[in-house]
Amino acid sequence: MGKAAGNEKILIVEDHPEVRMLLLMALKEGGRQFLVAENGEDAIAKTRREKPDLILLDVMMPGEINGFEVTRILKRDPATASCPIITMTAKIHEDDRRLALEAGADDYISKPFDLTELRRKINFLLRPSEA
Repeated sequence: MGKAAGNEKILIVEDHPEVRMLLLMALKEGGRQFLVAENGEDAIAKTRREKPDLILLDVMMPGEINGFEVTRILKRDPATASCPIITMTAKIHEDDRRLALEAGADDYISKPFDLTELRRKINFLLRPSEA
């Protein structure tokens, strides 16, 4: 963090190519960089290597690790714990919201999501912290 507004690096973790493309097109704002991961294992590796400023994380993904577990792993690791995570899921059950927040997610959004709401959540989490 600590980058100038608009120069942030955002990791999109989503296994569906159509959703990834929608997010990339909708969130493209001056200077923001986007990284992509298709599963939990790749998300953890890219987060540790690339140090994104924010992660948009799908909960239901192929592979051994779902989004809740990715969140727990990243939030327990001192090297990645401060990176904000917004979990995304097609499930609209209150339990999913609770599980995401208990795992350490900073915010949560249900799919299909309102892009205006998603942008607002991203901008809120990326805003410079007041000293």
